[in-house]
Amino acid sequence: MNISRLIKAIALLVLLCPAFPASAAEAGKKLFINLTSDDGPRAAMAIGFGTKVLQEKKMPVTIFLNVEGVRLANKNISQCKAPQELLRTFIKFGGRVVICPMCMQNVGGMRKEDLISGVTMGGPDVTWPALFEDNVTVLSY
Repeated sequence: MNISRLIKAIALLVLLCPAFPASAAEAGKKLFINLTSDDGPRAAMAIGFGTKVLQEKKMPVTIFLNVEGVRLANKNISQCKAPQELLRTFIKFGGRVVICPMCMQNVGGMRKEDLISGVTMGGPDVTWPALFEDNVTVLSY
C-alpha cells in the first residue's frame, strides 16, 4: 500500500469511528493540536481527529504546524498532497491552521508564497490566544 492510500485509510477510519460521548460537548471548550511531524500517517491522525471534533462536537479547533510539520502546508512538496487535502477539508469545515513562521523558514525553507490556501502565519498575537485561552485542550502529534 502506498503512503497516500495509507493516509486516506487512516483519515477515513478516524472520521468513521464511533461518535464521542455527548458529555464531552461542553460549551466553551476548544482544541489545539500541536503537529510537529510531516509523517503522513501521524498527520492524518491529527488532522482527521481535529476534523471529527469540528464536525461532531462543533468545538473550535486550531492545528499548529511547527518543526517538521510545517512541510505539510508546502504546496510544492508532492509527498504532502494527501495531508494537504485533509488540511483543506479541515479548513473547509471551519478549522484554523496556524504555521510557525520561524520553523517555516528555518526548518522548511519556505516562504509565505509556498503555503496552501487558508493557512495563517503564527506569532504571539495569533498562536498564544488559541493556546492559552480558557478551556483549551492541547494534543501533540
